[in-house]
Amino acid sequence: MTAFHAVFADALDGRPDALWSEMADDDRSRAALDVYRNTTVKARIDALQANYPTVAELTGDEWFRAAAHAFTDTAPGDDPAMAAFGEGFPAWLERFAPAQSLPYLAPVARLDRAWTEAHLAPDATPLTSDQAAELGLALAGVVLRLHPSLRLFRFDWSAPSLWLAHRYPELDGSLEWLPAAEGLIIWRPGLEVRARRISPAEYAFLQACRLGRPLAVAAAAAQGPAQGSAPSGRVGRSDNSSLFADLIQAGVFAPVVPGPTP
Repeated sequence: MTAFHAVFADALDGRPDALWSEMADDDRSRAALDVYRNTTVKARIDALQANYPTVAELTGDEWFRAAAHAFTDTAPGDDPAMAAFGEGFPAWLERFAPAQSLPYLAPVARLDRAWTEAHLAPDATPLTSDQAAELGLALAGVVLRLHPSLRLFRFDWSAPSLWLAHRYPELDGSLEWLPAAEGLIIWRPGLEVRARRISPAEYAFLQACRLGRPLAVAAAAAQGPAQGSAPSGRVGRSDNSSLFADLIQAGVFAPVVPGPTP
């Protein structure tokens, strides 16, 4: 960015003083700057609405665009890629006074943001069941990396169901806001971003993988939640195998990187 671009960006953010050393400080220049600033603000608001469609749907256009205008005043952003604009919006909503009576907005915004991040994440071919089988008994000691697009969540309220009802209505998410713990993954194993609710056992398993635990440790972490949800209170190796197989089939793991040869 050149010095002129830097002072021009400051002028668009409401700090024009340095700009007048680069161009005439007159009514014509100020009018042109106002037009450019308004166009830029509108572009940012439009981008924010495109990046947070579920929040906009829940609040309505008028409320959302007023909130987006306030957000751009405090966090104009410096990323020219509008597809990535608004990273701080979920945290900002938590502090935004008019949103305090709408406690589901910030969690839903986090999921909208996760969808964008999954969409923009690097491509990676997911681990396949054949690749996992080739590792044999050594698989138990392998640290499985999550797919680079995967975003893992656990909420105390039904944010995942509410979000899914709007973004993926075919998955039959509930429109109710309830004090029910729910887990969710958002990821892009191929060309399309996917999302689905996950069980407590699946969350425990994936969280252990995210923390760099070997597969055997991740499987043990899943045992407690699985036992709590099983009618008989008994969960065997086959249940963990089924959980692992289902996650591989979903494409949530990155390929295993071979270690150094002894």
